[in-house]
Amino acid sequence: MGHNSRRYHRRLQETVVNGVAINLLWLRPGQVGGSETYAVRLLQALGRDPNAPSIEIFASSATTQAHPFLETHFTVNQHNPALGRGGRVWLENRLFADNESAQLTHHLGGTIPKRQHDGQCVVTIYDIQYRDYPQNFSGIKRRYLDLAVQRTLNRADAVCVMSEFSAGSLEQHFGYPKERCKIVPPAIEAVTISKTQHNEKGGYLFYPAVTWPHKEHKFLIKVVEHIQDLELVFVGARGPLHDDVLRAIKGSPAADRIVHLGVVDQKKLDVLYRQALCTAFPSQYEGFGQPVIEAMARGCPVISSRGGALPETVGTGGITVPMDVDLWVDAVNMIRQSRERQKWVENGLRRAADFSNDRAAATQVGVYNELLGR
Repeated sequence: MGHNSRRYHRRLQETVVNGVAINLLWLRPGQVGGSETYAVRLLQALGRDPNAPSIEIFASSATTQAHPFLETHFTVNQHNPALGRGGRVWLENRLFADNESAQLTHHLGGTIPKRQHDGQCVVTIYDIQYRDYPQNFSGIKRRYLDLAVQRTLNRADAVCVMSEFSAGSLEQHFGYPKERCKIVPPAIEAVTISKTQHNEKGGYLFYPAVTWPHKEHKFLIKVVEHIQDLELVFVGARGPLHDDVLRAIKGSPAADRIVHLGVVDQKKLDVLYRQALCTAFPSQYEGFGQPVIEAMARGCPVISSRGGALPETVGTGGITVPMDVDLWVDAVNMIRQSRERQKWVENGLRRAADFSNDRAAATQVGVYNELLGR
């Protein structure tokens, strides 16, 4: 249903008075990477939390089709912005300047629209990579984000982040006190692993990531070129370096041992985690790094870089290594030893147990209740 349906809009507004309106208009299914995973899983957890307030979702039809649970658990106010990002920004400004029915609005896309009604609002900021890795962003995009993030921090009644690292980045770059940030961890579903599902030896390096520049896919190609009998499996949506990564695979002397499977569904993803030697995660910047916890929860050891929040996220559950090919080769060869691998499986399971759907939902509901005066 389009945004011009006034009767539908009024009816939805009447149902959520004093509740929470959540903005998902920024979400483009399959194209925004970890922020989609975080937002969707948090909403799934909130939908099952009996203590959550009434929630209205503002989303496109593409989002509700990709994630049908939204219409099962929440009131959905469906809008289809035209003309790309500019149309979406215009629509957000119109909707959230006029929508005064919800006592609290939660913008899950990292920024607050320029026009926002006087009610309270919460924002979730995933990272500010554009400040730490400006070479990955155009000058126009950096200037726009500077204005948008500063406006957001000035306007928000609460700022949610996924990690201490992200809170510290906001303080470093914008002077926003990190102690004011609310750390809402990702919702990670507990997984029961049977003997038949788990490969005790592991058959390949596994890397789930969109082909963004900071993800360093080509670094892992170099690592595998130094290990003669090991395969490398990539999965994830197309990013700006996708074709470049595919060319690097084709031109590698290890090309017959490297594959990119593209986007896979959750069932296939679970199998890939469980059958891997380890998840290798060389990303140079993460506001959290959800895949490393997903891997640990599925009994897959983790070797990661030390980029961004990854040392904080990995904790004692995995191995963090500087970006040196020889050091990564050594770490992989160590994991190939059965006893050593089993140790890191167990360490990872303990670390993954620190995260859950219930914890994420309860933390987010706590932020809502604090602002709603409950």
